[in-house]
Parts: sequence; C-alpha cells; structure tokens
Amino acid sequence: MIKDLDSYLKDIDEMSKSSLNEDQKQLIKKILEKTDPQDLDNVFQLLIQRVKIGFSFDVAPSVHQTKIAILAKNEQLSFMNDAHNLFKNDTNSLIIGENYDVLKNLLVLERERERLVGATLTMM
Repeated sequence: MIKDLDSYLKDIDEMSKSSLNEDQKQLIKKILEKTDPQDLDNVFQLLIQRVKIGFSFDVAPSVHQTKIAILAKNEQLSFMNDAHNLFKNDTNSLIIGENYDVLKNLLVLERERERLVGATLTMM
C-alpha cells in the first residue's frame, strides 16, 4: 500500500527533535510536496537516511563562570623570557593542548600582541 503525502508529512512532524530539527523537517516537507506521488516513498526514505547519516557532535565545553585560573611561570620549562620579543620577531608560537584551551590561549596571545603593537605605535 502506497502512503499519501499527508501521511509522510505527519510522519515527519512526529519525528523527535533529536532525529530532525525544525529546519530539516520543513525542507523535507517542501521536497516531498514537489515530488511525484509515485516516488514519495523512495524520496522520503532517501531524505530520512541522508539526515540520519549526518555528523553528531559532543556537547561543547563551557567556561566555569565562578572560577579563575592562576598560572605560575616555571623558569626551567620556559623557553621565552620576554613576551615583547615574541611579537618583535616574525616568529610563530606553538601552543599545545586541547582545542578549546588552545583557542583561549591563542586569544590571550593575540590580545597581548595587539596591546603591544598599539603601545609601540602610540610611542612613535
């Protein structure tokens, strides 16, 4: 028995948000409405299968709003004495760590570089 368009649209509405978000549901509905009635089942199965194959991501880490990190410089492990020298030369910096922490550290370095460049330009 071949289902009609309304049955497929109802099936899409009943799918959970973890399977399809609202934008995906609306897009699938538009495609089905423009599909030849004889091909509805095949198109429906294809679209649902394609959506289910998509990427899934873990929950992004959140910043602890009530905590701060205090870093202490370890002279034995340090390989650069002056942060100003980091930005004077055309050198690259290697930041090692988890992606989220590395991005936060990169922001700190970039802000420091901008602060130092801005201070140098105002002295001129």
